[in-house]
Amino acid sequence: MGRVKSITPLVCVHSHFTYEERLQLEFYLSGTGKLPKITNLTMLGTLLHKHPRTIRREIDRGQVEHLYDEGLQRRLVYNADYAESMARAKDSGKGPELKLGRDYTLAKEIGKLMKERHYSPYAVIATFNDKGWPTETRICEKTLYSYVHEGLIPEVTERDLLLQGKGWKHRNGKRNHNNAALAAKSITTRPEEVSTREEFGHWEGDTVVGGKGKGSECLLTMTERKTRTEISRRIPDRSAQSVVRALDILERELGSGDFRRLFRSITFDNGPEFQDIDGIEESSVSRKRRTTIFFAHPYCASERGSNERHNGIIRRFIPKGSAIGNYSKAEIREIQDWMNNYPRKILNGRTPAQMLCKEFPDRIMILRFFNIIPKEAA
Repeated sequence: MGRVKSITPLVCVHSHFTYEERLQLEFYLSGTGKLPKITNLTMLGTLLHKHPRTIRREIDRGQVEHLYDEGLQRRLVYNADYAESMARAKDSGKGPELKLGRDYTLAKEIGKLMKERHYSPYAVIATFNDKGWPTETRICEKTLYSYVHEGLIPEVTERDLLLQGKGWKHRNGKRNHNNAALAAKSITTRPEEVSTREEFGHWEGDTVVGGKGKGSECLLTMTERKTRTEISRRIPDRSAQSVVRALDILERELGSGDFRRLFRSITFDNGPEFQDIDGIEESSVSRKRRTTIFFAHPYCASERGSNERHNGIIRRFIPKGSAIGNYSKAEIREIQDWMNNYPRKILNGRTPAQMLCKEFPDRIMILRFFNIIPKEAA
């Protein structure tokens, strides 16, 4: 009598996968999540209480193309989030395919803009609408946010998203100014045209500092209220002398006339580095007034909301605690140029550079100062 082979029957509790089971399947197939790598369908069926054919169908439906080696190589891998999204779409009666589907070319281009150029979903969509979509597939900003949250864009995670609608708390800080000169320069005395953002040339300014014990260097940052144009300059320290010197250098680079055209007013933080009022307002060339400054109330960052938000974006490139001195002037300029060429929702998809060209179509020196090449001169 021959040996009887022992067969362990497969236990099929149910054929539908839960999200937790999909995660388990992904971990087994990839060998991650502290689980051993298992690709044998029979073994997977036993572990997950499914028939091997059910496992096979689930893997086929949940595969996405994974790009690696800087996009030069590609392979299909099972993705639990993608499989779950496909299942939900099918259950909701919307059909099994997402808008992105298996459009790997579009996914790759989205990933490149978000990962390499630090674009937000809005900026990605605005860029495609302006310069043309890489494929026939069309998606909206909200859909792209969902794809990022669900892990459907290769190599892109939620950490790659820029600040989303971060509001500034309006605090009622102390509004008493002991210094009569500072009181006369309070934001409450600012003309109406500054507040409405209808007139170009009104800026907000502050300093961005490095980590403690990481040197005295910091950034002087200024943001134009109407166009969101950014200027960032590295200065040796947070002294009033360094701020005045940085503005003197800007005036010499631009010329006194263009400096006055650009800087009608600047609203600064109430820090001591901005309190040499005469030094900031007076031209280093003609000794005449070159700009007018105002001071926001203490503890009221919302009064310089555009500049505060820009400083938060700068922190994506220069993390808190970093030494500002470790970044060259060229690197600081690259960050500034990136910000000025970044599509903004507040500007209806246009960039600060495009807005600046509209303000100064004939001022070639100003446009060159911001590394903008007009189409007529190209």
